[in-house]
Amino acid sequence: MARRDQFRQAMHNVYQKQTAPKSEQKLPEKICGLCKNFREIAYTGEGKGFCKVLKAGSNICVDPAVFVLEGENGYLSMNLDDAKNCRYYEKMEFIDKDGTECNDPMYRRSMRQMQEK
Repeated sequence: MARRDQFRQAMHNVYQKQTAPKSEQKLPEKICGLCKNFREIAYTGEGKGFCKVLKAGSNICVDPAVFVLEGENGYLSMNLDDAKNCRYYEKMEFIDKDGTECNDPMYRRSMRQMQEK
């Protein structure tokens, strides 16, 4: 499969998961945005990102999950995607709740509303 086809498939998977109306969506226990391996794309600000462990061709939304660890491009996902099937999920210990706490993109400010008080 060519890289362009892999990217199209990844984008299809990302947007297909978000078809339910907002009122019917429930926040899963494990979400990609709270994983240490998720890197958000800061340019767009819409919650897209890449996994630094999983590569293109992976799919954690199916059962059994497909894990591809070799390749150039990271697995494209959204910060609120369900990660219950991902065996590489590691929950973050700290989430930047205030813009003055730190300037490290690893501690994503977009996820600060998920931090338990």
